[in-house]
Amino acid sequence: MTKRLLAYATYLPHYRLTRSAVNAALTGTPRGSGARTVAGYDEDAVSMSVAAIRALGAGVGEADHLYFATTNSPLLDKSCSLIVHAASGMHGRAFALDLTGLRSGLGALKAASESGGVAAAADLRTGRPGSAEEADGGDGAAAFLFGDSDGDDAIAEVLGSASVPKEVMDAWRTPGTSYALIGEDRFVDHVLAQAVQEVVTEIGTRSGRTETPTTSVVSTLNRRHASSLRASIGSEGGSEAQDAHRENTGYCGAADLGLLLASALDTAKAGDTILVVSAGGGADALLLRVLKDGPFAGDRRPDSAGREIGYHQYLTWRGLVAREPARRPERPSVAPPPAYRNSGWKFGLTGSQCLECGKVYLPPARVCACGAVDQTKPFSIADLTGTIVTQTTDGVSDSPAPPALAALIDFGTTGRLLLELTDASPADVADGAEVEMTFRRTYAVDDVPNYFWKARPKDRSPQ
Repeated sequence: MTKRLLAYATYLPHYRLTRSAVNAALTGTPRGSGARTVAGYDEDAVSMSVAAIRALGAGVGEADHLYFATTNSPLLDKSCSLIVHAASGMHGRAFALDLTGLRSGLGALKAASESGGVAAAADLRTGRPGSAEEADGGDGAAAFLFGDSDGDDAIAEVLGSASVPKEVMDAWRTPGTSYALIGEDRFVDHVLAQAVQEVVTEIGTRSGRTETPTTSVVSTLNRRHASSLRASIGSEGGSEAQDAHRENTGYCGAADLGLLLASALDTAKAGDTILVVSAGGGADALLLRVLKDGPFAGDRRPDSAGREIGYHQYLTWRGLVAREPARRPERPSVAPPPAYRNSGWKFGLTGSQCLECGKVYLPPARVCACGAVDQTKPFSIADLTGTIVTQTTDGVSDSPAPPALAALIDFGTTGRLLLELTDASPADVADGAEVEMTFRRTYAVDDVPNYFWKARPKDRSPQ
């Protein structure tokens, strides 16, 4: 028996790269419409997934399964889902699993809808300079919480799923490369179009719902083909959401289908049916029935302020252009023992509160000033809002986006903490400004990323 959808959330990074800026840099002519989302220099699939999951709200802590999907995992062999789990506030006995490939986003949704739990997908897409994959790509994340519900809190239920796998070389990327290779488009389009028609027929047979869905969305690498495939399915809606997504966000790999589904749910009404199709390596589909009128996003806040960056900055953040590093001592690599011992603080920003006097310690402490020893309980500030007490800039630090910003953050009665600021310039922050916590990369040694929490301005416009 499938579980019901209880919550969903998306995350879009703060930065945008306009397609006209790409063409101006490469050809001298600023042509092209729209923009793609760009993950910040300190973001990756792990950090964006954490941002989406934490926006799901209540229920995440009790989820028993976590499925993390991406084509751009920052680590191999090691399960990145474990980092996502540690930073998301889930309980310590949850099953966490990594999924990979462009089809993994729908795979995570299908697995979570059957077992319950969280499906999270995040991706960063890069292409050769000047390619359609570079201009039409995008970065982002989506998360969905499935579980049992007999009340009015369920958003939607899954009516059925179907898959038509086909071994076709449509898109592939070898280990160590940053962009995908694409098969001959006419052949690929023909195979995928056939697979989509087959999967739509199959899901209608399995679900017993052969009527045209209220909304249909299709995720596939080629923008024009995505539109034509959606049109071939037919539905009352979906074209506007899909076109707006490709124009203003871009194709987000494993996260693309989740972002499209979230957009469809935002405008859905009770009784609507939503068909989501992933076209790549064949076709996969999910059919959902909406249980109450949208939107259901609640407190999800994808950042639509969209600060534009230059093409050179994008290339630098992607590691395609190497900047001259600062003359600073080498940073230490990630050390497993202290990272493990302090995982609550490092990944959950969890301090301690004395059970005797109530004093909060950031980071946690065993001994309290009142004399109590080991009389504490966990106290997380990851979801709290802080206020900047004082700030500073560092223009000569080894940062991919100088100047680096740091601030002393006051959390009221819980104390103060010195943190790096992100998604901001010196003009964006001032003493007294409110900030929120965000899980980010700090630095990498030998390409191994380190993670901790940073602060970002809270007054971002919701989408």
